[in-house]
Amino acid sequence: MSNLRLVPLIVERDIRILFSDTFLIGIMFANFGIDLFVTAATFGRLIPQSVLHENYFLYIAPGSNFVTAMVAAFQSGRDVWREKYIKDLASYLLTLPAPRRVLALSRIAGGVARSVIATFPGTLVISYLYGILLDPRVFAAFLIVGLFSLGIVGLSISLSAFASSIEVFVTVRSAIQLYLSFLSTLFYRTDVFPSFLVPIVVSNPMTWAVEAFRSLPHAQGLIGPISVLVIPSLVFAALGMASYLWYARL
Repeated sequence: MSNLRLVPLIVERDIRILFSDTFLIGIMFANFGIDLFVTAATFGRLIPQSVLHENYFLYIAPGSNFVTAMVAAFQSGRDVWREKYIKDLASYLLTLPAPRRVLALSRIAGGVARSVIATFPGTLVISYLYGILLDPRVFAAFLIVGLFSLGIVGLSISLSAFASSIEVFVTVRSAIQLYLSFLSTLFYRTDVFPSFLVPIVVSNPMTWAVEAFRSLPHAQGLIGPISVLVIPSLVFAALGMASYLWYARL
């Protein structure tokens, strides 16, 4: 148990790294604002509510926050890649008192904390738009963001372990982001996609994240999307932890 006391210290270190780059934080907040108040608002006016039988602005609003969560999560993986290939911290990591499993677990927890912090204002804004800001369901909103971030952080760390260059990391990251964003129900319902793409869309973690968030105002059908989101998140987190242990070889 004494080793677990090191987890908050390592998480705090990762959070300090996040706030050390104020420009990046500003860019993430700016992107969220543009996605929500420009893109979502514009699309919401272009598509009549009678066509979708719902407010399209509110439909795609959660996606703006999850895109920000993706950016923050992949930034954690990029930091891990930089430690491996640029700073060469292998000898430094060997001097830490934390066992390797605790260290790997802490890096994943730190990445999730960074993502939740980066999306904190956005989660509050969308919760307000959904009318749940002063409702206990706002805690479920943060839970959904945290679960989604957990899977993406694990995926980003896995990518950093096997990427041979920063170009490879960025290219694969972009491909994953395209899949998560455009082959999900972030912008469209499943009935819009061709039938052969529906299984891919349904299995997308982004689909379950946005559907869970959209269920918050109704408080119905919430457990299903959240419980399904847990599965890929834990799988990706376990993959990230294993990859971190493999490349660190502590």
